[in-house]
This record gives sequence, C-alpha cells and structure tokens, in this order.
Amino acid sequence: MSRWGYRITRVVTPATSLALVSVDQAKAALGIDPADTSQDAALSAQIDSVSMAINNYCDRIFAVQVYRDQLRNACGWYGEPLVTRQYPIMVNDTGVALVAVTENGVVLDAAYLEVYLETGGIYRLDGSMAPAAWASALLVVDYTAGYDPIPADVQGAALEWLTARWFAVGRDPALRSETIPDLITQVYAGDFGAGTNAGSMPPGARDLLAPYKLWSV
Repeated sequence: MSRWGYRITRVVTPATSLALVSVDQAKAALGIDPADTSQDAALSAQIDSVSMAINNYCDRIFAVQVYRDQLRNACGWYGEPLVTRQYPIMVNDTGVALVAVTENGVVLDAAYLEVYLETGGIYRLDGSMAPAAWASALLVVDYTAGYDPIPADVQGAALEWLTARWFAVGRDPALRSETIPDLITQVYAGDFGAGTNAGSMPPGARDLLAPYKLWSV
C-alpha cells in the first residue's frame, strides 16, 4: 500500500478566469439579445458564482492553471503512480506532458516517467524501462492541468444552474402556489422536491457533473 506523509498544493500561475461559460453563452441560454449589454455585469456575477460552486462541488478546478505539488515522505509500490492533485495534465504543442518532477532537489529525467494525462498519474521507470517505485523524502511536481476547452457537459450543467438562479431572482421562496382566477396559476418546480430553488443545484446539473466529482477518502 502506498504511503504519502503529506502533500501541499499551490497555484503557481492562476487562470485569468475560472468562469465555465461566457456571457454570450449565458445570453443564448436565457434568451437575451446578444446586443443587450445592460445585464452583462449581473450575468458575469452569476457565472462566477455558479462556476465557483461547481468547482467546489467537484473538488477540482476546471480552468487551466499551473500547479506545484510538494510531497513529503513519499513511498509507493513498484508500478504505482504518483497522482497529481489536479488533472487532466496538459501537453505542449508537440504533445509532451507539461510536468516536471524534482526528487530531493534533483530534476528527474522525463524519459523515465510515463504520464497518464487524463488521471494525472505519473509512473516511474528504472534504467531498464521497467516499473520503479516512488520512495523519496521530498518530491516536487510542477505541472499544468485543467480543461481547454471546458467540457460541453460541464458547461451544460453551469448553464442549467445559471438559468435556475436567474429566473428565481426576486421570486418569493416561500410561495408554493398562486392562482389568479381566469388569469394565471403558478406552481414553482422544485417546491415539492422535483427540482430546485435559487440556491441549490438542479438534479440535472448534478447528474452531468457526476463523472467529474473527485471523492476524498
């Protein structure tokens, strides 16, 4: 069984924005004229709020950033990967993984590392290119991770939640039913457990995000 003393992860180069969708995408979902800029500030605020909530729910950052993981007392079985805190790992223009591992102050030769981009797994090889073990007092992993572009299903979840929040603004959360004879009857979806309210994630959005949620043990 692998053993890691502890890991500290920090952002080296933050993304310019953590927004999962653009204002134009939000306008299209909400039926707002693209030329109408009167609500752009409010839309941006809602996008930022929903995006952060989704990042927190999934326990990951979707936008591309540069990270540094520092691990103390790292020890694992032969052929067992060291897994980065954030993933997938990005590649450069030639397809080489944007990751570097420093062991006790010495940068490891990338030729003896194999990277599983989608899971953030870094496998170590020995001189004969056979699986090797991680066993170091200090490992430092510098890498670039995130999604570019943001997956369509993640954007769909963000837009679904954004739409629910947008149309719930100003609505009385205590209202269960309203009838005006010969004019209107309103029953808000979610008030009886089937949908959502302004603060909670819609079930459909939760389903879309399920494959991306990281579970801590």
